[in-house]
Amino acid sequence: MRIHLEPIGIIKKAGKYSEIMIYSDFEQVVKNVISKIGNEISGQKLLIVHKNRSSDEDGHQVQITKADLVERVGNILKIGKIDAADDSVIDVRLDTSETSKNI
Repeated sequence: MRIHLEPIGIIKKAGKYSEIMIYSDFEQVVKNVISKIGNEISGQKLLIVHKNRSSDEDGHQVQITKADLVERVGNILKIGKIDAADDSVIDVRLDTSETSKNI
């Protein structure tokens, strides 16, 4: 069975950070993530589901990467450096696992 997933954004390298640009049609994804975080953006963990363009495996595979959220400017999420460039973003979620919660 094949499922076609439409990308909601793209990952770009930006110096010592990576940036996720969410397409304007999917800005609600950013708003949902930020509404769950509140005012304390820095240090939050995100789970990013993306298609890895540089992978030698089957082109229908996705990768899930955990990253620190550094800053949000409009529909751009600045995150810690990850090993992904020009990858299509399928989903962005707040990491709610017990090990990543700040105490």
